[in-house]
Amino acid sequence: MHSAISSIGKNLILLGLLALSAVNFFYGWFSWKDLLIIQSLTGLAYVFLSCYEFLNAQYKAMLPVKRYAYFSNSYVMFKILKIAVFLSFASILYLSNTRVKYLYPICIIIALTEGLVTYLKYRKGFCFVSIYANYILFSIDKFNRLFASEIETVEFRHDIFYFIKKDRKAFQIKLIHVEEKDVFVRSLNDWLIRNKVKIGPESGVKLRDITTS
Repeated sequence: MHSAISSIGKNLILLGLLALSAVNFFYGWFSWKDLLIIQSLTGLAYVFLSCYEFLNAQYKAMLPVKRYAYFSNSYVMFKILKIAVFLSFASILYLSNTRVKYLYPICIIIALTEGLVTYLKYRKGFCFVSIYANYILFSIDKFNRLFASEIETVEFRHDIFYFIKKDRKAFQIKLIHVEEKDVFVRSLNDWLIRNKVKIGPESGVKLRDITTS
């Protein structure tokens, strides 16, 4: 409930800020200094609500007790690219020397929020893989479940698990990004055996060698 309220609140703040800045662009109700103060204060509220969304007790209560932190390079690079895009837009708007530059603080607010939320996810272990009885839970930007019944086969090569689904879509788990690698491999191997998931012959040999060593 609190997380939902925070999400709605931050989106309303951002929409309100965009609307106010756009209207001021045409009618000039506020001076540049006054508008910047308003944008800064509402921006702080937006950042606070965005961070609170990931730190409130109710959200943390939804997280599995046993989870393996999984913070991939592709996820980090995507976030860095997203932040860079908003900062680039902010620079372009600011250097335009027109009234459209009034919108540049909004881009900075969004970029700052993305950076802080990504840092919190890393520090608090909110990006993770968790193993349940009949499915694997992935949490990156949202929760995704991979059920054992959906898997056609599993391959294990170069410290990467490849999950090939029956619809031919594939998921990967790279051990280089997993904390407690040895514990995770044993837990995942036990899960595959319990759920009678098909494992490639060579992959099965590799997993037996790892889990019995």
